[in-house]
Amino acid sequence: MSTRARLLSTTILSSVSAIFISTISAAAADMPTKAPFIAPTAAPAVDGLNWKFSALGGSLADRALGGAQGSIAIPLDGQYGLQLDAAAGSFDGRFFGAGAAHLFWRDPSRGLVGLYASHTHWDEIGGLHVTQFAGEGEAYLGRFTLQGVAGIEFGNSQTAFTGVNTFDTYDIQTRFFDKVNLAYYVTDDAKVFVGHRYLGGKNAVALGGEVALPSSGPIKFAAFVEGRAGEGDFHGIWGGLRGYWGQNSKSLMQRHRQDDPIDWLPETLFSITNSLTQGATVTTIPDGDGDCDGDADGDC
Repeated sequence: MSTRARLLSTTILSSVSAIFISTISAAAADMPTKAPFIAPTAAPAVDGLNWKFSALGGSLADRALGGAQGSIAIPLDGQYGLQLDAAAGSFDGRFFGAGAAHLFWRDPSRGLVGLYASHTHWDEIGGLHVTQFAGEGEAYLGRFTLQGVAGIEFGNSQTAFTGVNTFDTYDIQTRFFDKVNLAYYVTDDAKVFVGHRYLGGKNAVALGGEVALPSSGPIKFAAFVEGRAGEGDFHGIWGGLRGYWGQNSKSLMQRHRQDDPIDWLPETLFSITNSLTQGATVTTIPDGDGDCDGDADGDC
């Protein structure tokens, strides 16, 4: 090959190499230096199908209370969940039954927003019942949880004579109600709370606590106690044992925020007992002429 040909081929190769290197360098300059930001996905509203069951006993509105309650929490699409509650037992020697439903959106790291409905029946004076519809919310603030329901309640009215001249009337009116708790987790497995209740037109302070018992695996047991102190007969204390079943081994705080919302039963019975009015009839005894104008002993 001639000197001129060798120079020409060398020049061509150099030009092609320069173009190739320039292209690679430009492409490298356009490539991102960091991985693209991907927003974290929130955990689901309900961490798998789970349930809880409680046996309880005590006193509510100066009447003996004993029974059982349970809940099942169901995951829906993504951040949505559904919980169904039920309770049944004996209240003042008569059967009571109650049911409730929670439909909610929840981010377990922040809080919950949803709708709540409940219905409670008590076999007193031919049957008394109260229904509640409300909004529901929870806010998770470190070891604190602020939770509550607020809405309207309504029911029926019944009257029964308890003596010759005395009677009891339950008049469950349509009115506002609320149940609010501020809870604090002393440890991940121990909770105390203070709150407010407005049920049946009366106010009360709510106090309570729950402590998990030593256990491992998907089932956790806890002991709980609750008390109320308010207007009239709006007081009581009850407690018992509660069992939780879930998908994983968790602390009490995790179960409350990742599995099942609070069960507000059976204190809806206060909406009935707080609606009680006790009265007496007046009996007149006519005097000798058939009226009471000459009555001397004060019977008329």
